[in-house]
Amino acid sequence: MAGMLAETWRARELLLALTEREIKTRYRRSFLGLLWSLLTPLYQVLLMTVVVKLLWKQPDDDYSVKFLCGLLPWSFFASALPTSCSAMLRARELVKRVRMPRQVLPFSVVLSCGFHFLMSVLVLLLILLLIPVRFGPAFLFLPVLMLMELLLVAGLSLIVSVLHSFYTDVEYIVTNLIMALYFLTPVIWHVGEPWIRDPEKQSVLLYNPLAVFCEGFRRIIVQKELLDPLHLGVAAAVSVGCFLVGLWFFQRREWQLPEVV
Repeated sequence: MAGMLAETWRARELLLALTEREIKTRYRRSFLGLLWSLLTPLYQVLLMTVVVKLLWKQPDDDYSVKFLCGLLPWSFFASALPTSCSAMLRARELVKRVRMPRQVLPFSVVLSCGFHFLMSVLVLLLILLLIPVRFGPAFLFLPVLMLMELLLVAGLSLIVSVLHSFYTDVEYIVTNLIMALYFLTPVIWHVGEPWIRDPEKQSVLLYNPLAVFCEGFRRIIVQKELLDPLHLGVAAAVSVGCFLVGLWFFQRREWQLPEVV
C-alpha cells in the first residue's frame, strides 16, 4: 500500500490533470459554470429555511446557518461516492491501453468534489464575516475534519469504483444507501433537537462518522466548540481504516480491471 501511495505521488501531475478535466466536464456548456457549486447549497438553505420556519413553524433563528454547516460535508460525500462508481468505466480506454496508476481515476473524482466542497466552505466563511460572527480557536480544526472526511470518501471511492466495474448494480445500491443515510445523519436536524437530548442517544448517533463531520462543522461554527474527543477519535480511526482498506482492496483487484471494463 505504501508503494501504491508513492506511485500516486509520482503521478500527481496526471492526477491534477484528471481532476481539472472532471471539474471542466461537470460545467461544460454551462453559462454560470463554477458558480453552480456555490449557488446550489445557498438555494437548498433558502428552501429548507422557508419550509422549516413558515410551514413547520420552528422558531430556531439559527436554522439557516446550522443547516448549511451540515449540508456542506454531506454534499461532498453524497456527490463524490456515486460519481466514483463509474470512474473506471468512463475512462475505459485509459484503463485498457495506458500503463498508469489506475487509482488516480477515483482519486480525481474525489478531489474534484473536494474542490467544490472547499469553495462552498469559503463561501460559508465569507457569509460569517458579513453577519458578522466571532471566530474562535475551534475554527482551526475545520481543515482536520475536512481531511478526515477526504480519507473516508477516498477509501470508499476506491472500493465502489472497482465493484461497479464488475457489477453495475453497485451505483444504484450506493445511491439508495446514501438516501437512507441522509435521514440518519444530522443534516436537516441536529443533535440538540428536543427528541435526542438524551446523552445516550446523542452518543450512539455520533458513532456515525458522517454525523461527526456534519455536527462537527455545526459545533465549530455555531457554538465555537469541538465535539468530545471520543467521537472525534472514532471518526478519525474509521476514516484512516477505510482509506487503508480501500487501498488494499483496490490493489488486490486492479489487475482484473482491463478485462472487465
